[in-house]
Amino acid sequence: MKPSENYRPDIDGLRAVSILLVVGYHAHPWMLPGGFVGVDVFFVISGFLITRILLTPGGISLAAFYGRRIKRIFPALIAVLLATYALGYAILLPPQFRLLGENIVASVLFASNLFQLGQASYFAPLAGENALLHLWSLGVEEQFYIFWPLALGLLARSPHRRQYILGAIALSLVAGVALARTNLEWGFYAPLPRAWELLIGGLVAEANLVRKSRSNLLGAIGLGAIASSALLFDRAMAFPGALALLPVIGAALVIASPNAAVNRVLLSSRPAVLLGLISYPLYLWHWPLLAYLGIVRHGVPNFIEIWAAVLAATVLSILTYRYIESPVRHRRNAAPALSIALALVGVIGIATILSAGFVSRFPLALQAIATVSTDDNPAFRDHCFLEAPGSSFDANCIEQGDKPLLLLWGDSSAAALYPAAADAAREASFRVGRLNAPGCAPILDAGPNASCVESNGRAIAVIKESHPDIVVLHAMWGFDTDMNKLGSTIAALRSTGVARVVIVGPPPVWKRTLPHAIINHYRFAHEIPDRLGAGVSGPAEDDLMAAFSKSAGVDYVSLRKVLCDERQQCLVRTPAGEVIVTDTIHLSPGGARLVLDAVGRDLFRQAASPSAVLH
Repeated sequence: MKPSENYRPDIDGLRAVSILLVVGYHAHPWMLPGGFVGVDVFFVISGFLITRILLTPGGISLAAFYGRRIKRIFPALIAVLLATYALGYAILLPPQFRLLGENIVASVLFASNLFQLGQASYFAPLAGENALLHLWSLGVEEQFYIFWPLALGLLARSPHRRQYILGAIALSLVAGVALARTNLEWGFYAPLPRAWELLIGGLVAEANLVRKSRSNLLGAIGLGAIASSALLFDRAMAFPGALALLPVIGAALVIASPNAAVNRVLLSSRPAVLLGLISYPLYLWHWPLLAYLGIVRHGVPNFIEIWAAVLAATVLSILTYRYIESPVRHRRNAAPALSIALALVGVIGIATILSAGFVSRFPLALQAIATVSTDDNPAFRDHCFLEAPGSSFDANCIEQGDKPLLLLWGDSSAAALYPAAADAAREASFRVGRLNAPGCAPILDAGPNASCVESNGRAIAVIKESHPDIVVLHAMWGFDTDMNKLGSTIAALRSTGVARVVIVGPPPVWKRTLPHAIINHYRFAHEIPDRLGAGVSGPAEDDLMAAFSKSAGVDYVSLRKVLCDERQQCLVRTPAGEVIVTDTIHLSPGGARLVLDAVGRDLFRQAASPSAVLH
């Protein structure tokens, strides 16, 4: 099929490249560490095609334009939202199911990206348990579809339209680069710092930059830029920002070179075109299936299961394109009915929110487990936990009096221990203090997180002022912990006169939330377990920290040895039936009490002793 002004098969081929990158990244991030750039390529394609439609000679009315967008977007979206909801009803716990309802409402309001932005916090839901997280990109596109036609209409007669577009690209790009350094979530989800990517495609269309020559260079460079970014980028980078220029300019070069060899031979090939035609429904289908697979398999699906889910998504996409998208697209008056149908889906989402996720779906014996929330721990709303509004490290974080003082310094894992530690301190005739910042291990000058450097600097100042007898260091220790800096921190504590330093090891880490793991076990075994071994981390990090503590001459408390046995089966409930961990890592109040009952006597020993591994 030859490229023409009316249809560009190579653009469908470019869509195929985009969806392969995104699906490959979501299936196996190690395989395509920068595959997320496929979304940026989609943005450029959308900007080009939409602008080309809007600038068609003779024009197109806004009603006709929006009608076409509705027929293009709504049919597959409605099908996927309903199917995701039905699966979620069977699989998700009430908090996650309520979140699904919120996601549905946000999608219906074309604001999924803004909703995800509002969710961005330390205790945000896990990406792998948010089956509609991927719709953020559709939200960005929908907002572009709403405002770009109006902007082009205002500029229709302006002799400086191109300059205005270039100015908008520059402003948006500058905002994106700045936010990549100061607020990555805003840079990722907000429409303004993403608009330049769509506008680059719009500029290619508006300036008629599509080359008619058979030069192979631009197309090859563009496809190479996209492939390079997919292979060389990873999620640890500050993306999008300036890094997004590589895949975006690459996509623009491919679009501008329809007669290049890669366009004519590779991107216009029948397999590429066919995959491009189903790229939109495949984008919609693949993530919910992978998310639900991860939940059911405790976060550790195997290779075959992952690609079976991708194959299922592909089959569903073909069926969606053949029996839903294509028939609806050719119906003249389908837009009003589709709008009503999508609104009704939104009503379902609202009902789910109001019902708090329909906890009645679960047997009575499971309802308390199903509704466990990390927010249940009052320590996360405490003045001395830096995620809480108005929080700070000051004298209010130290219990006053003449008793010996134990100070708990660390991240959110340490905060989860605090209420139980405070109770144990009273029984041991100790005072207790706490200095907890989310995501910040108690290590001085570790970097690169400036807020952690600042909060830990303030913490050591409070320690110098309060003269604690014992300082307990607790965090999500691991192989990325800077052991040299941790050793220097221990030395700094000793130099302030701290008599005893204790390191509390990391808790077992569950690949998916522990309440989900318990209920999944119940679904298959028809029993509520006391211990589980599937979907939980091994002892490697615990062994690492025990060895470090011994070499540093400090006492070590192993949470893993309290919670897990030699067969690597870990406790999931207390004797009273309370879930041990509320999410993947944070101890529940009952779980923290169980730990303190086991280690409290050793923890509150005032006299320093030779290094030992406790429990």
